[in-house]
Amino acid sequence: MDKLKDLHDRYLLLHPDPGSFSSDPQLVRWSNKDLDPVPKRQKKWEWYHVGGFWIAEGFSVAQMQTASASVALGLNPGLTLVAYLIGNLIVAIPCCASGFIGSKYSINFPVISRASFGLWGSYFPVIVRAAVGPIWYGIQCYLGSLGIKCMIEAIWPSFASWHTGSIPATAGIDAPSILSFTIFWLIILPLLSISIPSLRWLFLVKIILVPFLWVALFTWALTAADGFGPLLTIPTKIENGMSVGYAFCYAITAASSSANTFAVNMPDITRYAHNPRTATIAQAIFLPVCLTLISLLGVTLAATSQVLYGQVYWNPLEMIQIWDNRAAKFFAGLLFAFANIGNVIAGNSVPFGNDIMALFPRYLTIRRGQYISAILAFAICPWKIEASASRFLAFLNGYSIFLGPLAGIILTDYFVVRRMADFNVYHLYKPRGLYWYKDGVNLRAVAAFAVGMFPQLPGLVKQIDPETAGLSRGYINFTSMSWLEAVVLAGSAYYALYRLLPFELRTEEEDKAAWAIERPRARPARDGIEEEKTSASNSNAS
Repeated sequence: MDKLKDLHDRYLLLHPDPGSFSSDPQLVRWSNKDLDPVPKRQKKWEWYHVGGFWIAEGFSVAQMQTASASVALGLNPGLTLVAYLIGNLIVAIPCCASGFIGSKYSINFPVISRASFGLWGSYFPVIVRAAVGPIWYGIQCYLGSLGIKCMIEAIWPSFASWHTGSIPATAGIDAPSILSFTIFWLIILPLLSISIPSLRWLFLVKIILVPFLWVALFTWALTAADGFGPLLTIPTKIENGMSVGYAFCYAITAASSSANTFAVNMPDITRYAHNPRTATIAQAIFLPVCLTLISLLGVTLAATSQVLYGQVYWNPLEMIQIWDNRAAKFFAGLLFAFANIGNVIAGNSVPFGNDIMALFPRYLTIRRGQYISAILAFAICPWKIEASASRFLAFLNGYSIFLGPLAGIILTDYFVVRRMADFNVYHLYKPRGLYWYKDGVNLRAVAAFAVGMFPQLPGLVKQIDPETAGLSRGYINFTSMSWLEAVVLAGSAYYALYRLLPFELRTEEEDKAAWAIERPRARPARDGIEEEKTSASNSNAS
């Protein structure tokens, strides 16, 4: 028993650093070194790193196929591109806003959520966000593994039929694909040990290489399809009963959904940004521009595949796999695989590491959480999600009804309720402090989350099971903008509940200090002249 305890204390339990919040016995349950505000010396991300993040993050197979999937479902490529530009502009607003909070206070999403949900209540949004982390990790790994598969097939064409039939068809994957997935998964594992400040170098390399692949693919697509004309004249043909207008709204939601995780994830990255203002401006420019350009490439490739092959390859790597040019197949697969490495780490494993660390701060760091995410990614069978365009879009749109309310509540709390007044950062780690609310939970936030989520649930049920009866077409159309509706409904409900049941925004000590600064006490006046001077001085100070 003593040996087990020694093993536990030496290798599992984290030991707080002197001077950190976790060294305070009162705060040890709520912090560790990685949960504490980032020290100034580690805030090394400049504006071009943050802007470059969106160049690197945007160029991924997942981002491209969300746009091409809309083409696969029957929407005209031109309409799809317009819808995705609108969606990217919409989602840029909460991404910039949450990123600003993270950079200003040097704290991540789990700590920020304590201000609106309470210390214990923050476990709810943390769990909601963490649930999707390993799923996206697995999806991005699977997409990256397709690049590995292209590379191997380019060298050994017989790899495409390697061990044919050795895995049952019900598994949804063949032997070459599962081997490629394993290789890509193993390549990423040692890279999870890279610190977040150092990740900016990985993204800088990606920023240099990725545009070359974008230009090459775009040029090939236009040349092969004889220009834009044949692409943009592909007619709109929606086959699922949805009108063109609501299909357009559905595409806007799909565009927002492909990046809406960053509406709550960005503080995990921008907490390392040196300047909140320049980091926010960089996001506001690079996010919509870069994501829309990637959507343009995805739409163009999908439409080109329809012109050349008579069917839409909504996953660009599936089209690359049938290329005859082995050199082109190899280098395209190599760059796609490399591009997805950064997406897996920064977009999926880092947020999950932050979340699970916040749940178990005495045992887990971000890095330990990242390795847990990698293990879980094997269990979700991401190739099942990739089975069809409709299923993939249903997954993206479906989960947005849970993330939308979180963004709406957190941003409303800071920008509307508190009017950007400073957080008491110490109290974000302090039990029974300013953000304790009722037994550690702000019930207003929980109720507002329900208001934002529940109206969208019938639409989610319909997406999961299209045969579900009892739902009118009008209600299904209403939920086509599920993420944006969830943001607005939850944010409005939170503000209304605050006005109805207000809570303290500052501690009594902070109020006294503010009053002393804003209203300095006048000295006793000996005559009318002195009293007038004092009054004027107080007026100017106010």
